[in-house]
Amino acid sequence: MKKLLLCFFVGFCSLASAADVAVQPPAVAASQAASGFPSEAERNQESQRLTRQREALENQYTQDIRQCYQKFDVNRCRLEARDRRIEANSALRKEELRFNAMERQIHTEEARRNLAERNSEAKEKEAQAKRAAAIQASKDRADANAQKQIEHELQGTKRGEFEQKQRDAAQHRADIEKKQRERNQEPAAPLPVPGQ
Repeated sequence: MKKLLLCFFVGFCSLASAADVAVQPPAVAASQAASGFPSEAERNQESQRLTRQREALENQYTQDIRQCYQKFDVNRCRLEARDRRIEANSALRKEELRFNAMERQIHTEEARRNLAERNSEAKEKEAQAKRAAAIQASKDRADANAQKQIEHELQGTKRGEFEQKQRDAAQHRADIEKKQRERNQEPAAPLPVPGQ
């Protein structure tokens, strides 16, 4: 009886999943093949199918337990119902785990795609900033060169001022050296003590 019920449940699950696959329109199948993942509608259908199977499994277990109380050997019947539930639950759990893994993979791929889009936008903005900085640097160099040319032309007229500044600086150095020598001289003799 246990094996018969398990075979019936597994057959029902496989027919339900085959029916879901057979109903797919050709455009959906093409999009699934192109992206490698099922569409959102297909994923919702699969989630609903797994939920229905879980509910059917629990309902079947509840009915089996009710029937067990009608039998003479209640404990054995309950253990058999529990074993059937565990076997069916493990098969359903494998499907749910596969579905959840696929969902995680889809969310990961979407996150990667969003990150790539943001990175490409950031790189584009960075490239624009570099171009603007290069243009500004080029303008600054041109301005600096123009300023140097102007200073070079004016240098001939400022030659006398430059030489005067050089002489003033030399005189200033000489004055400082003289002051330092005066500070380093021997101290003067002390004053005589009064009354001696």
